[in-house]
Amino acid sequence: MSTKHGSLSPQALRRLQGGELILKGYDNEDIVDIVGVSLRAVNKWREKLNEHNGDLCCLVRKHGSGRIPRLDDEQKQQLKDIIIEGAVASDYPTERWTSKIVADVIKNTFDVELKPRAVRYLLPTLGLSPQMPVVKSHQHDDEAVIQWATRTWKRLKKKQRNSASP
Repeated sequence: MSTKHGSLSPQALRRLQGGELILKGYDNEDIVDIVGVSLRAVNKWREKLNEHNGDLCCLVRKHGSGRIPRLDDEQKQQLKDIIIEGAVASDYPTERWTSKIVADVIKNTFDVELKPRAVRYLLPTLGLSPQMPVVKSHQHDDEAVIQWATRTWKRLKKKQRNSASP
């Protein structure tokens, strides 16, 4: 959403709107009703504004706040390359990647411990999806499948239908 404050999230807009109302002298209860937040939030905003001499910038979320990522961009790209190469290339018995196996690769390669659940959140950020692979037999013959479906299956269905009648 674009405003006079730039492109902001709805939460940031509420904080700034609440901050402006605080600076204009509105009561906390009025701000709660106008902005649609809790009294606790308004009290926190008022405290912050007092600490920062009424500077509204103190209510904007700081860039980069939150947990520091455990893998940097280069490591994430390496992990993606490892996954794309296949599990067998990484000395696993099958091509099926599980979140436990990916967590094991991360531990062995980057010395970073991640829970399987965290791996499931990490995969989409790499452009990968946690899906079961489509496995197709190397001996699969499309022509034989079509032939079986058109001849054998129809004959079996017909026999079953005839044997069920009195």
